Amino acid sequence: MVLPLFTFALWALGLLPIFDDLRWIPIVIVSLYAAVVFIGLFVRFGAWGTARSFFRDVGEEYMETFSPRVGYGLGWLRWFMQIVAAFILIFPLLMTWGNTRWWQISGTEALDALPARAAQIPVPEGWELERTDASQTGVPSLPFQEHVDGPAPQGYVEHTYNVPDSYTFDELKDWLRGPRWENEDGSAFGAIKLQRCRNESTRCRAQVVPSSGDKPEYFIRAAYHESRTGHVPNRVDVRLNYHKYEEPDWDVSQETVDRARMIPIPSDWTRSSVVEGTTSNGEKFTQFYRVPDSFSREDLKGWLNGPMWTEPVSGEAFGQVEVDDCREIGPDDDEYLCSVTVGDESSADDPDRGPIETLTVSLDPDHTVQVGLSRNGLS
Repeated sequence: MVLPLFTFALWALGLLPIFDDLRWIPIVIVSLYAAVVFIGLFVRFGAWGTARSFFRDVGEEYMETFSPRVGYGLGWLRWFMQIVAAFILIFPLLMTWGNTRWWQISGTEALDALPARAAQIPVPEGWELERTDASQTGVPSLPFQEHVDGPAPQGYVEHTYNVPDSYTFDELKDWLRGPRWENEDGSAFGAIKLQRCRNESTRCRAQVVPSSGDKPEYFIRAAYHESRTGHVPNRVDVRLNYHKYEEPDWDVSQETVDRARMIPIPSDWTRSSVVEGTTSNGEKFTQFYRVPDSFSREDLKGWLNGPMWTEPVSGEAFGQVEVDDCREIGPDDDEYLCSVTVGDESSADDPDRGPIETLTVSLDPDHTVQVGLSRNGLS
């Protein structure tokens, strides 16, 4: 029983962050170990007391010491313990193959409270709940869990509602922008920030505004489904997603990450992704933000020339920036790119200035702003 139990230790070892992108290493190690132990269980020690031999010439060592009836019972006990040992061996093997995390088995406080959190969503009058789908934790739920993207705890609760025939996608957008999400009686869901609505897919995404200084962990996805035939009612799917924020293992230095975080990002921008890496003589940290549909090129230039770079509302100032050039790029001139120098001319010849920093900021036609910080002279 001891050797099969050791497979759990190998599974836990495979959950270390160094194996997040090298899943094949723990899978191969655990698979080889399980194969060796399994062969030892049923080949080296034999399948005692089973119907394979019609109960003949089995358990003779037991029967020589005990009565035939007791020896027969001990033979079957040996077989039962082999089955238990095999299950103990196979279960962590499957967990390793499936990249099962500890929180998928034990749950967390946030995951356990997710259904109650979703129940606080201010549903408009006239909506009728049709069904509920939710992620679950625990051993019985492991085979039915959706694919988990990363090691951080995550889950969801999705409510499907039947809505009136007159309900439209524009009304769904107004609901997400409305004031009902937060009120003064203490029972509100909380403030949300609408990220994007796509008219072609009739879907919207929103972010739950976290407490000051916290990273966003709750997100809302709402989808409007109009009945094509009229035989079924219109539907709205509202999914509350939870994804615990964990600091990534950056490929650049912490100094570069800290400098990028000092960039004064407007409150109505929502970061969607980050791409970082090293260059020939430095590092680059590029952040992608979703901006309001009304955000224009003039707004981009106004932000770059604004006072918040040296006079932030809160926190340490990033420093003075100088816009070198803004131009249209792309095959259809539909992208707008600005090159920005950090600092002023008086500091250019300062030997103690440190790495030379530049910014490249672009506005894409899909209302995405890229903010790339380059720090040269680090190598």
